[in-house]
Amino acid sequence: MTRFACCLAVALLIGAASHAPAVAAAESPNECDRLASHPEDPMKIAPGVEREKIDLPVAIAACERVIAAEPGNARARYQLARVLFYANQNARAVEEMRRSADGGYPQAQFVFGTFITRGRPGAPTDVCLAESYWRRSAAGGRQAARVQYLRFTLQGRFAVCRDAAPDEEQLAMLEAATSSARDFYETLLVEDIGAAFAARAAGGTGAARAAGRPALGAAARAAWDRCTKQAGAGADAAVRERRLGVTPESTNTMYSLILAGEKSMTTTSPWLYEADPALRPVVGGYSVLLDAEGRAAAVLRTTEVKELPFDRVTAEDSRYEGKPIRPLPAWRETHVRFFNRELKPLGREWSATMPVTLERFEVVCR
Repeated sequence: MTRFACCLAVALLIGAASHAPAVAAAESPNECDRLASHPEDPMKIAPGVEREKIDLPVAIAACERVIAAEPGNARARYQLARVLFYANQNARAVEEMRRSADGGYPQAQFVFGTFITRGRPGAPTDVCLAESYWRRSAAGGRQAARVQYLRFTLQGRFAVCRDAAPDEEQLAMLEAATSSARDFYETLLVEDIGAAFAARAAGGTGAARAAGRPALGAAARAAWDRCTKQAGAGADAAVRERRLGVTPESTNTMYSLILAGEKSMTTTSPWLYEADPALRPVVGGYSVLLDAEGRAAAVLRTTEVKELPFDRVTAEDSRYEGKPIRPLPAWRETHVRFFNRELKPLGREWSATMPVTLERFEVVCR
C-alpha cells in the first residue's frame, strides 16, 4: 500500500470532530448584515435574507455605508457583491467579490472561484486561479470549497496548476469534508469522492476512472501509448478519445482540416458537460482524435479554454475554426443549428446568451 493510500484509509475512518468555520460571536450585526446576509454563508452573523425579500436599493446603500466606514470589512464587501449581482451591476459585483475574496472571506473565495470555472462575464478564466481561491476557502472552513476542490482534482482539471495542494493537504480536506457533511445526500457525495480518491491511490486504471475519464478503446490506447513515448506526455495526463462532427462526412472533414493546420479550435458548451463532467476540456489535457471509422488519427493537446456567452464570440475567436465557418456570420449560423440539435435531448435550446466553450488545441502526434 502506498503512503497516500495508507493515509487515505485512516482519513476515511475519521469523522468525529466538527469543522464548521469559526465566527466571532462578540461581533454585532450591522445594517448590511441584516439586509443582505446570504442564507448559505456559514460565516454570516445575522439571519440570511432570501433573494426575493431583499430591497435592493436599500441593501446596496446600507452595505456601501458600512464599507465606507470599514473598508477592510470583507464580509460586507461579499454581501455588497451579492446584491449588486441581483441588481444586474455585474462588473462592479465581480470587482467587489474579488476584493472580498482577497480580503480573506471564505464564502467570497468560494463564489469567486466558481465565477472563474463557470465563465462569469468579467471574471478571469484561469482555472489555476480558481484552484487558489477554492484552496484558501477550504482552509477557511467552507465545505462547498472542499467538495469542489476535490472534485476538480479528481477530474484532472488542476493537473496543470504548479502549486496545487499536495496529497497530505487533500487528505486533510477530505477528512474535514467527511466530518462536516450535513445531510444524507451530501454524505453520499463525499463518500463517493473518498472512494474515487481510494481508487486513484490504488493506481492503474482505477486512477483514470477516479479522474472521471472513460477507458480508452484499443485503437486510442495504442495511439496514446505511442504518443507518450514520442511527445513525452505523462502517463497520468488527462486523456480521452474523441470524435468531432455529427456525420461521417463532417467528422472526416474536421479531421482533414485539423491535420492540415486549418482548424485549431472547436466550440462546445458547459451545458453539454452537466451530465458528464469528463467531457469538459482541460488546459493541458489530451484527446485521441478518431476518424469516422473509429481509427486513431491524431493526438491533440488542449492549449486554451475560454467560456463566454454565445453573443460575445468575435471574429478574432472564430478565425481559428475551419475555413468554411471562420467568418463570424457563418460560425454563428452553424453553431445555432449545432446547439439546437445537441441541446434538444437535454430539454434546452440555443439562446444568444447561452454559455459556450472555445477550446484551442494543437496536434502533438499523428
